[in-house]
Amino acid sequence: MVGRLLQLSRAARFRLWAVVTAARLRRLGGRLVLEVDEVPRLLGLPTVEIDGYPGTLTLRIGREVKLGSGLVIDLAHGKDGTIDLGDRVVFQNGVRLQPWGGAIRLGVAAQIRDRCELKSAGELILGERAICGRNVTLHCEERLELGAKVGLAERVTVIDSDHGFDGSDTFFMDQPVRSTPVLVGANSFVSTNGVVLRGSVIGENSVVAAGAVVNGGTYPPQSILGGIPARVLKSLADGAHAAT
Repeated sequence: MVGRLLQLSRAARFRLWAVVTAARLRRLGGRLVLEVDEVPRLLGLPTVEIDGYPGTLTLRIGREVKLGSGLVIDLAHGKDGTIDLGDRVVFQNGVRLQPWGGAIRLGVAAQIRDRCELKSAGELILGERAICGRNVTLHCEERLELGAKVGLAERVTVIDSDHGFDGSDTFFMDQPVRSTPVLVGANSFVSTNGVVLRGSVIGENSVVAAGAVVNGGTYPPQSILGGIPARVLKSLADGAHAAT
């Protein structure tokens, strides 16, 4: 009986949040498209931050999804955005989602841990059971994909774009954005403080060492990458082992 009452209360809170959010967006010329297979478990209701006049926010939520406290959905002026959460996706606390003209798509049982930031103007995709450790930053301009069972340790950064910097007096934020898709292959692991930059394609079952900077390029499966810039240190296919 108590469990049923809690479930009904949770559903009512979420529906009220949806009504209020839809009204706010509509008042500013935007729209909320909400598709929910099952009301998520809520540790707190999401905060929607709106810059100017938003477009359409499409939010899809699968079954047994958990939303931690302090979740922020940050919408950009004049931009549509999509957030697509598969079944059993888990958000811990203090996560920020920025679908700035793009999509954020999380596969079944993906986990986003405390204080991560996911920003997308393109296609940002996490595969089934992918994990982002605490304080991970993912920035997608074109396409950024983490395969199934990829793990990112604490304070990892993965970005598919950068601003040019030509040594002139032009403010770097005013210089052109350059983007090249990034792919981290299935069952790979990026260790603490690792950085993966635009144009990087990391083969499946690979490990990026702590503090390494992968500065573009294609790396074969079962590689151990390390250094600045990163290079292949060993092949796991040769029977080497990597500690994660």
